[in-house]
Amino acid sequence: MAAGGDTDRNQALTCALCLDIYTSPKLLPCHHTFCQHCLEDLADSHRNNNFPCPSCRKETAVPPGGVSDFQTNFYISTEDLERARKGVLCMTHPKDDLDLFCVDCDLPVCLKCVMTKHKTHKTQDLHEAAGRAMNQLYKDRERLQSCVGDVQKHVQLVTQEQQAVKDKHAALVANIRNRQATLKAAVDKYTDDALASLHNITTDITDTHKADLHCLQQNLQQLTKLQQRVQQAVDSGAGCELVTVAREMRCGRGSEEAVQKLTTKQMTTVCRPVLRFSATLDVTLERMRDYMGSAAKMEMAVSAPEVTVMEQFRCQEAPDTDVYHVCPMTDGDVWVSYEPNMMSEGATSERFSTDGKVVDTDEVDVRAIITSVPRKNGFSMYSEPETGMIFTYAKRTEPQLTRFFRLYNGLTGQATVSTVKIVSEDPFEYVDADEFLVKCTAHHAFDVDASEQLFVVLEEAQAPDLQRTVRLYRRPKRGAIATYSPPVAPFQPSDVCFYTLGGHEVLLVADELNDAIHVVNVQDRRLSFARYLARGCPLLVQPTALNTDTRGRLWVACRGGTILTCTPIS
Repeated sequence: MAAGGDTDRNQALTCALCLDIYTSPKLLPCHHTFCQHCLEDLADSHRNNNFPCPSCRKETAVPPGGVSDFQTNFYISTEDLERARKGVLCMTHPKDDLDLFCVDCDLPVCLKCVMTKHKTHKTQDLHEAAGRAMNQLYKDRERLQSCVGDVQKHVQLVTQEQQAVKDKHAALVANIRNRQATLKAAVDKYTDDALASLHNITTDITDTHKADLHCLQQNLQQLTKLQQRVQQAVDSGAGCELVTVAREMRCGRGSEEAVQKLTTKQMTTVCRPVLRFSATLDVTLERMRDYMGSAAKMEMAVSAPEVTVMEQFRCQEAPDTDVYHVCPMTDGDVWVSYEPNMMSEGATSERFSTDGKVVDTDEVDVRAIITSVPRKNGFSMYSEPETGMIFTYAKRTEPQLTRFFRLYNGLTGQATVSTVKIVSEDPFEYVDADEFLVKCTAHHAFDVDASEQLFVVLEEAQAPDLQRTVRLYRRPKRGAIATYSPPVAPFQPSDVCFYTLGGHEVLLVADELNDAIHVVNVQDRRLSFARYLARGCPLLVQPTALNTDTRGRLWVACRGGTILTCTPIS
């Protein structure tokens, strides 16, 4: 608004161009006043150093020294401008102080305003209203601080997820390259296809992360600005500003509803690229594409980490190394078997120290493995289901290690589960202590819970296109009382193991197809999926064997020969 000739114009403190309180008010020859920076912008937009006055359109020449050489409007005092910026002066009556508060309009007003536009409204002292506003703003400041903290945590989580996906992407690229090495030149085309699909899946996930981060950062910026505005109002102590900001916090952009919209962007699931592939090693040319695999998006619910995962060592450098058994010993060493049947002729097993160095042994002593194993996978004899070979499993249940469980199936449709006692140094000289029959097909692995009443059996697929099945049995009943239904398909379980997490015994199911270990609750005659262990860990690639040691650690063998340990977080 102009300032100059008449009284009303002299009293105006607002620039007609920027509609804000004057900053360095300059008086034009036509007696209209504008901010210096507004006139500079206006002059820059016109040529020949001439521009029309925004109020009267009179042509005005820019002084040789620039806009700053226009006369300063000394009728507008610096004190009045400062008071106007602090909200002390009434914008309708610029010479009057704002010392009242209109309850109906939720605005600070002067006495003249009360006598005119607010004559019938309820008013009160501005200081009293400012006191209430101050108390409310203290609460709003704490609320905003909490919201800012929540959004910052989500930003950190999404950033961590971005890095985890990159790490998993790198692990899967290495896995794909290893598969390429086994198939050599014949799989070049399928390698490119698999890498392309992996890239697309990863890009899709990271693009989602970028979009989420952008949204979260915008929300964080808005919340931070609101927080700063509240803090400035509290620091200034100006009544008008306090009630104005309080109104914004109550029913404007700082309201609970508005802030809630800014804080509702939270992660409920995370995605990982996984490699879908054919689990068989007998790869034909027709199955090359399946063996090379294709990337897929694996979605997992967000949960707090339960274990710390560490890589202990790599068994062999060959990319197609399969580990069927990992047996931690009571003396600290670890036995690793590369054959389903550890006792078959030509079966290869190695003994490692915990730092990955091979311990020289003259021959594999099965009795040494059995008597040293702390909990599971003592030894097994197993061949292709067509042969009906015996599968034997050893479990420590006493400090002296004198009791074992044995599961035998001759492809008769039922298996014998026996509790046996060792009667000599030879573990094959035993007496039956207890046994019962279960209706069980050819099996790949099984485990027994701490009560020795529940058995989980990983049964082999009965047709080439079917998957293995995890079933729960309770002694002495013959039939399965529950079958595990995984939350993801396809699903390729490779081992099962009872394990204690957070003081509760759960069942772990290794899923080599989805790079995951399923945590399964065993209760009320049910096997129900609970969550994934070490969800999305880049080290966890195609787990093939599980075991535990006396320290409560979980040992995991992965395809390719990587041996991991998972230590519970206390």
